[in-house]
Amino acid sequence: MEDAEPAREHRWRRPLALIGGAALVLLVAGVLVLGFTPVLDGDLESRPAPATDHAQAMALAADLKAADGPEVNPLCGTQVLDHGERTQRSVVLLHGYTNCPQQFSVMARAYYDAGYNVVLARIPEHGMDDRMTRALSGLDPEGLTSFADSTVDIAAGLGDRVSVVGLSAGGTLAAWLAAERDDVAEVALLAPLMVPKVLPEMTVGPVSRLGGVLPDFYLWWDGKLKEQLATPPYAYPRYSVHSLGSLLAVGRRAQGRVDRSTPLERLLVVTNDNDGAVKNAAVARVADHLGDHATERVDHVFPKDLGYKHDIVDPQGENAADLEAIYDTLGPLLGIPELTDALEASLGNG
Repeated sequence: MEDAEPAREHRWRRPLALIGGAALVLLVAGVLVLGFTPVLDGDLESRPAPATDHAQAMALAADLKAADGPEVNPLCGTQVLDHGERTQRSVVLLHGYTNCPQQFSVMARAYYDAGYNVVLARIPEHGMDDRMTRALSGLDPEGLTSFADSTVDIAAGLGDRVSVVGLSAGGTLAAWLAAERDDVAEVALLAPLMVPKVLPEMTVGPVSRLGGVLPDFYLWWDGKLKEQLATPPYAYPRYSVHSLGSLLAVGRRAQGRVDRSTPLERLLVVTNDNDGAVKNAAVARVADHLGDHATERVDHVFPKDLGYKHDIVDPQGENAADLEAIYDTLGPLLGIPELTDALEASLGNG
């Protein structure tokens, strides 16, 4: 009788091991199915509701500004620089990942001085006063595309011809808008975040799909400085895998079906051979895809030997020492040759 109990345990050990192994196989298979097939893909279609005049546009802008609660850095809220009436041209400026509208402050002023009405918008969950916030965990693809739609809805009422300029994550949203909206006439993609340098391209689909369903976690932009990273001082020193996946989902949609029925008037694509953040080959693919639907395409590449880093816009960013030279190039490409003058004026005021 003493040997009966161990024998009984031994009989159950193998079936339990088989059940556990089968469960593991099913779990892995489920993750693979969800990650490598479009089961989790949203439609991410544009739902335009453009303002028809200046007054309606300013009412929509007030709604967008209302999302800037007390937790948002005063420098980082949504702004509209307008001339008090509808102008011939309006522009939407979309900042980079973990940054905020302050990144485009000089460019916004240059566009305004050139006669544009300007929408300088804060991407959801960005620009919080607490730079260690976990707000990015709340970012999702549908929220991003709804936000992007809202910025063009405003710009459509502010100007007869709408341009969109986006850097990094803002470039991702700009690419999506170029593919979706006929009322966007011109798009400038400045080092758009289509595939990060740190990710093998085969993982982009799984990260974009699984990021929203798996537990979120954060990574440092600089593993040595961590929270001490202070360039620029209003940007987050870390990012979340969930929010990155959301951006990649929008980028993948921009490379899919093009829903606009009229050609994009002008597509500007600016890349940097020294860029350590995004893969230029992926940028080239989305540029070729959108370029097939554009009347004019302009490409500019900053050579590697110039040593410029990813952020080619922010006056307080990683290229601050070289920004005058960068703006000398960007200004004419963007149709605002006075961009360098605006930078000098801002430095003088500072």
